[in-house]
Amino acid sequence: MDMKKNKKLIGIIMLVMTSFLMGSFFNQSEAKLKVIKAGVDDKGNQVCINKSQVYLFKKNQAENKILFYFHDAQSDSAMVAKSFPDLESLNKYWDVLIRDW
Repeated sequence: MDMKKNKKLIGIIMLVMTSFLMGSFFNQSEAKLKVIKAGVDDKGNQVCINKSQVYLFKKNQAENKILFYFHDAQSDSAMVAKSFPDLESLNKYWDVLIRDW
């Protein structure tokens, strides 16, 4: 009876560990995705742009932002800025963005 409980406990532990490992394995940085989530507009709607629309992006270290300029038929100067809480997170995102663009 005690052996069955041990096997069930080990099975449950293995199942939980596997689910955590699979989540970290499939978790990708947003910089690798085809869509860039760049914050919210003036109405509170989330702003997302497709990477295929972007023709230029710049890193603004002074303000911890990356500026994405993209093609938009309704605007000559379509641009969104993605803000970061600190320089370290900005640089980490930038490195992945450059490597996986």
